[in-house]
This record gives sequence, structure tokens and C-alpha cells, in this order.
Amino acid sequence: MFKSLFGSLTGKGQAQEVKESREVKTAAASTPAAESGDNIVLPHTLGFVTHQPLHDLQQRVVAYEFMVRDTVKRRESSAGQWLQFDRLMISTLINMDVFRLLNSRRALVHVSTLSLQDASLEAFPSDRVYFVLNPAIDDPVSNSTIALIDQHRAQGRRFALEPSLFDRRVLPEALQDELFSRIDLLILDFSGAADEVLAPFMDQMLARYPAARWYARNISSSEDFDVCVKTPGAAKRFVLFQGAFLTAVRSQSAGKADASQMRVLEIMRLLRAGAETQEIDAQFKLDSVLLFKLLRFINSPANGLSRKVMSIEESLLLLGRESLFKWLTLLLFTSRKDDGRSVALLERSLFRARFMETLGKLGGNNRLECEHLFLSGMFSLLDALMHVEMASALSPLDLPPTVADALLNQRGMFAPYLALAISAEQDNADRIVALAELLKLEPADVNKAHIDAMVWAQEILVQSE
Repeated sequence: MFKSLFGSLTGKGQAQEVKESREVKTAAASTPAAESGDNIVLPHTLGFVTHQPLHDLQQRVVAYEFMVRDTVKRRESSAGQWLQFDRLMISTLINMDVFRLLNSRRALVHVSTLSLQDASLEAFPSDRVYFVLNPAIDDPVSNSTIALIDQHRAQGRRFALEPSLFDRRVLPEALQDELFSRIDLLILDFSGAADEVLAPFMDQMLARYPAARWYARNISSSEDFDVCVKTPGAAKRFVLFQGAFLTAVRSQSAGKADASQMRVLEIMRLLRAGAETQEIDAQFKLDSVLLFKLLRFINSPANGLSRKVMSIEESLLLLGRESLFKWLTLLLFTSRKDDGRSVALLERSLFRARFMETLGKLGGNNRLECEHLFLSGMFSLLDALMHVEMASALSPLDLPPTVADALLNQRGMFAPYLALAISAEQDNADRIVALAELLKLEPADVNKAHIDAMVWAQEILVQSE
């Protein structure tokens, strides 16, 4: 089923995946941080390296933000601890080969100002990475800090920071403009209401740093996103956005359901119900664009067909109903005009599907359970895509009971896997730890599964184009 349909892209079996995850864990445990002369007790494991997908104005995924979550309160740590953790994180990201994600995207990697002297920063591709600077409480920014930033900038490296974190304890007022003027990307946290956050931003920051580009973090709703992109003055400054706004379900008035999506759902229903080929073909004749897109997906290199398929009858004959159902799942996300939001939702759904399937393998689930984990992830954002309640979105599909229970009720054996995928996207550190322990999964295994699923989702999208 889905496992075999998509598996050709990776070329690796479960045993190899587990072996590589162990190698990553071993590499992370032998980082340069452990060789430092400081007598600082580090945790036995780095913890979870979480990623946040970042979107542009069209809501396309264009970057990722990487940071480490562990049991140590970073802002309360000493300078020595900051430096140790930075080294450990940098080494782990390198060992995880996060550069695989950056062929067409950027990465934001968190480090402290203390790590500006660390030569390992040179291992990151300067044209793809922004280093997000975090202040160390007992080591304020100084002229030497500014000089180190200048050295890195001369070598092509770029920086970001969140101004609200650099108060007078860590940044003397006389150096504020010196530091901020050298930063390529400034971060504004929208944990509060967007209009309230924007007011001081518009009054003070825009005039003070007129050339700065901004990253809006924690945009919680589509309405708040609209405030950022439609407010005169602010709209031209924000270039990156992160938060739950992408998956928010907007109320949709009656009669405004997308006709193409409804037709795809009807075809999927017919497939699950065992309808005749002529009945399925008749639905496609009502929308020739859908047929064109479907054949483009089917004939992509990912499918490995020996000859091109030119009709629905040929598709059913050569691929079978389960395989055609899989391609229709992709079509469901792209049946509308090629807007960035739908493609971003498709990528996130593919990521969840692959991530949950891999975790299921690592947890010892059988083949059918892993296939159903994939289905759970793939359909977990259908409500956001169609702007309807999840029950309404799933009703035509007749999904397996265990899948439906996880999606509709957040219960059953698949619910913890879905919750872990969502928690990682939301950067919910405590819940990530709790769910990984519940599923008896190691942080290093979760980290590698995370990165591998992200790469795999990108490959699917590229090949489908």
C-alpha cells in the first residue's frame, strides 16, 4: 500500500534506517563539547532538535528554524554552559546532515553570542544559513562581539536576532544600534494579539531600522497573518512567518466549497467503494484539468513506470486502486490553483505521514499498522485544506477505524504518534519528551526520523512537478 508506493524514493529498509539512527546518536555523544576543559555536567543526551517551517508572503515553505530543547533552562545558564550546548548542537546538526534540506531553502540555526569564536560555524553553508544570536546573561555584548560579527559578515555569513531578548543586562544601550545595524533579519514575537504587537513596532522599530527585514514568529491565526501582510508599512518589511496560522480552519460560507476538491473526494469515494472504471472515468471527463494533473503525478519518475499512462483505464490496470488512491491524495491538495498555502499543507502532510510511519517502524509496529500511521499523517490536515470540520472532510473516504479514531477523537494506538508530530511542529518541548518516552523512542532516533521525513517530503514535491 502506501509504504510500497512511496518507499522507492528512499532506497533503504527498516534495518538500515535503525542502523543509521544509532550512528547519529553515537556521533552526537562524542561531540567536541565533551572534550572541553570546563567542569560542567551536561545531560547524557542533547535532547530534541526541533524544526519550525518558515513561510513567505505566499505561505510557501522557504526556510526552517532549528533549535535544541533539553532539560536545562538555557536563559538561566552560565556562559560556559551556553558555549558547551552550542558546540553540542552544532555538532549534532552537522552529524544529522541537515544540509540535505537546504538545496532550495534556508536554515535559521540558534547559537549564543559566545559561539562567534567557534570555528565549527564555518561548516555551515554561508549562502543558506542565518545564525540566530541568543544572549548569554553573564557575558554582555561588547565591542569585541561586534568585531567578531564583522569578521563573519566579511566571509558571507548572515545573522538574525530577537531584539526583545537583548535588554540592558546583555546589551549596553550605546551598542544597540551598532549590533542591530549588522543583523540581516530581526525577529518579532506575535505571542500576543497581532495589532498590539504591531503598534510599538510601527511606532519605533520601522523608523529606527528602515532597511531591516523582519521575521514574524508565533502567528497564531490566519487573521493575524492578514494583519501583518496587509498593514501599510509593515507588509513590505516582513519576509518570513511562522506559527499555527497555516493549519487554522477558516469558516467557509455555504456554497463556497471548492468544486475540484469535492470532485476528487467523490472519485476517492468511488475507488474505496469498488465502482466500475467507467463511473470513475466519467467524473474525470467533467474536469479535464484534474485528469491532466493526475496523469502528471502518475507519470513522474517517482512511480517508475516503464511507459506513460494516458487514461484512467490504463492507470487502474497498471497501478491498481490503492496506488491510484495515493495519487489522488496528492491531487486533493493541488486541485485548486497553485497557491502556496495548499502546497505547504501538502508538504506538511507528507512530512507527518512519513515521520509517523518511520516512528512506527522504530517502535516495532507491523506493516499494516505502519501503513495506517502513514494514512493518519496524510489526512491530518484535510480540515485545514478544505476549511471544514474534520468529520465532514473525512466522511467520503471510509478510512480504517484506527485512522479515523486518531484523526477525529485523538484516541487509539495512532494518536500518540500524531500528537508527537504536531508537538514537534509546535515546538512543545515538554510534550515531545513525554510522548517519546511513552512510545519508548530515543531522541536521536526521533531527530533522524524528523530530518529524513522532511527531505523525503521535499523529494516527493520536486518529482511531482
